[in-house]
Amino acid sequence: MHELTLQLPVSPDAAPVDDDAVVIAAAADALDVPTDAIETVVLHRRSLDARKRRAGRWVLRCRAYLVGEPGPEGPDLRAIRPKRAAKPRGALRPIIVGMGPAGLFAALQFADYGVQCTILERGPPVERRNYDVRDLRTKGQLQPESNLCFGEGGAGTYSDGKLYSRSKSPRVREVYERLVALGLTERILTDAHPHVGTNRLIPMAKVLRQALVEAGHTLRFDARVTDLLVKTDGAQPQVIGVELADGEQLVGEPVLLATGHSARGVYAMLARHGVAMERKSFAIGARVEHPQALIDEVQLGDMAGWKSVGAAEYFLKQKVPEAGGSRGVYSFCMCPGGFVLPTPTALDHLNVNGMSNSGRNSKFANAALVAQIGADEMYLESPGDLDDDPDFGAHVAGGALLGLALQGKLERRAFALGGGAYHAPAQRLADFVHGDNTGMLPQRSSYRPGLRAADCREVLPSRIVAALVRGASQVDRGQLRGYLTNDAVIIPVETTTSSPVRIIRGPDRESISHRGLYPVAEGAGYAGGIVSSAIDGMNAAESLLIRHGLLAEEGR
Repeated sequence: MHELTLQLPVSPDAAPVDDDAVVIAAAADALDVPTDAIETVVLHRRSLDARKRRAGRWVLRCRAYLVGEPGPEGPDLRAIRPKRAAKPRGALRPIIVGMGPAGLFAALQFADYGVQCTILERGPPVERRNYDVRDLRTKGQLQPESNLCFGEGGAGTYSDGKLYSRSKSPRVREVYERLVALGLTERILTDAHPHVGTNRLIPMAKVLRQALVEAGHTLRFDARVTDLLVKTDGAQPQVIGVELADGEQLVGEPVLLATGHSARGVYAMLARHGVAMERKSFAIGARVEHPQALIDEVQLGDMAGWKSVGAAEYFLKQKVPEAGGSRGVYSFCMCPGGFVLPTPTALDHLNVNGMSNSGRNSKFANAALVAQIGADEMYLESPGDLDDDPDFGAHVAGGALLGLALQGKLERRAFALGGGAYHAPAQRLADFVHGDNTGMLPQRSSYRPGLRAADCREVLPSRIVAALVRGASQVDRGQLRGYLTNDAVIIPVETTTSSPVRIIRGPDRESISHRGLYPVAEGAGYAGGIVSSAIDGMNAAESLLIRHGLLAEEGR
């Protein structure tokens, strides 16, 4: 076996990395052997080097096996892999709250060891959810329990389906292999920045549902958890089940809380029980949309528009100066060839996010431009101005939920400035930066239900406006020349980059204040994105399997 890094020129029409003969010839050339001496080449990572925009290169990291050498061991791609645990499994009957990546992958992990779960989702199956999402985008009608955040698959179902992660965990590959086993393209195993696309995630949710049912899990939709069942006769409260909105009580231990960061009512419920929580930093800002052709030209030069290269993306990260220090400003969830979406979960609120399909063939590119908010600055304009918020003020959980109060205030502002019916306020990016309220917008946008010209500085806190203005100007001068243009539009407000709350837990992922409660992933403040959330759910399940003697510690 020979570890190789190959560099192949980019051609305009077809990607040579999809042509086995081209890859084998390149490997043979690198090893200085004839092509018939190559038994097989296993591709492990592919990426595009576009730094020389007139002569881009595909960079392939692969392993080549010569004739007569031991061949590669293929990945185990079975969707459910029962381990036939030796001990009885009746004592462990978890309740999983939430059918996003964390809840679903925790359920898969339990299924591997023969443990059956009850999985609860406040929203509907994806088939019915699709109609509600359509009505929000085309008619401006929001269903608070069925939307772009709530429902089967969680918020990730209607996203770009980004699967790349900064995590170095070997479980990243495990998540990819499991998704391939369930029907996703094998390219996610090799692409440097793998993505799936909403059009593939939606049918994927149905396949995953069937796999979980076949594993013996009980899946319940339209089952919103409104309370915990807590036993308090010991030294520490113990969660023994949940109560649903219709009053039904479900007893089962433990409870894995995988509700995502948009389920704000869950935090208020946890506060009533005294569950340990704290504020954490997050980021707020707005979506910025450009014509995709402009981003292609800036990023790819002569390669812009080539079928083999596809839609260009960008990643921005910088510090901007301000009184007493600096503030981080960065892009978030960049969607090449994508769409800007309304993602509120509460009536008369508006926040936005982005998605794209697998082909990334929309005429628009969008990404959030956001600025960091520290845990000590959860206020609008001056400290204390949100303390009296009736739901999330300083009197709740010692102020742990003030970030939720800030999110809600900004979302109500955005809704009002958009004029209702989930139209979004918008402004040309150049006008926003220069402080010019011209009332002019680009002729077209991907956002539905539609845009309304407005002074978008009115939505965001002044310190965030100042940071975004400096950040956009710095980007245009350095990282992405051409970013600041009248063809770009800024659409507020982006509030849900991550949770502003952390549910404090121990190293085994159990709440430090309540036994039997396992808060996981984005909603718990510990992960971000599809893959890292999935891994956090898997690790929580594994901790429970070890605790119940179904998995040895050395088998982790």
